[in-house]
Amino acid sequence: MDIDLNFMMTTEGYLLDLESFQVKDEMYYPLEWTFFGADDATRLLTWDTERDRIRIRFEQYAVFLGTLEVHGIDEAGLHNAYPVVKLNSSRFTRFAAENMGTERINTERGTLAHYVIRTIEQEFHVLAYEDPNVEDLGKVGDTGVVVEIVDDII
Repeated sequence: MDIDLNFMMTTEGYLLDLESFQVKDEMYYPLEWTFFGADDATRLLTWDTERDRIRIRFEQYAVFLGTLEVHGIDEAGLHNAYPVVKLNSSRFTRFAAENMGTERINTERGTLAHYVIRTIEQEFHVLAYEDPNVEDLGKVGDTGVVVEIVDDII
């Protein structure tokens, strides 16, 4: 299975669990998450080696808005069935337009969208002009080491 942004935005019931989040001092992709992913929460909770590893990175003009807990927004009715949701209009995009001037600056970059990344414990919110880069890092247990057992010695 190839995991990409389309997969993350169209697959219901696929779950993510946060491995790491970094705000990097890097020019092109400063916001970077690494997640474990599976279609069954048990595989995430038991640290199954068959769970997926996924990296999601946002471009340099993206703004990390935090989590629902940080903003004190009521979670009732906000749960979505997909791991990543792209919103063209939301409470956050309206706030950014009114208070951050996003409709006046960086307009050449396109339309600002609100991305929601849902994990089994929380949701992360990002405003970005470009879709995030989603990389399938393979299975957790896949080390890339190939073991061959040789029975005969020549």
